[in-house]
Amino acid sequence: MNLLIDERPGGIAVVSWPARIVLDIANAEELRDAFRSVEQAHSRIVMNLSQVEFMDSSVIGALVGFLRRARAAGGDVKLAALTPDIETIFELTRLQRVFRILPTVDEAVQDFAASSS
Repeated sequence: MNLLIDERPGGIAVVSWPARIVLDIANAEELRDAFRSVEQAHSRIVMNLSQVEFMDSSVIGALVGFLRRARAAGGDVKLAALTPDIETIFELTRLQRVFRILPTVDEAVQDFAASSS
């Protein structure tokens, strides 16, 4: 899985994809493996979902597990730049109550700073 990891000040990692992508059962295990390597180095993570066109329940489950492990390590996972289709998926599953979702990556990064003060 071709993930881009942008390390920001304060130990924040911004995870994104370089091109449009569909996340589903076909690449869910690869995504879980990528999440494991990210969480070994970072506990404060912003997922830039601007390039994600679709995600199925297997990927949603992987995201929830990722969030749970990050919080257990004293960190968090924030979602940013959701496309309208992805935003609808989070609303239908009511996961917008579980994840902190922000309009932009910069706002998500700033939200970490605001929550630690």
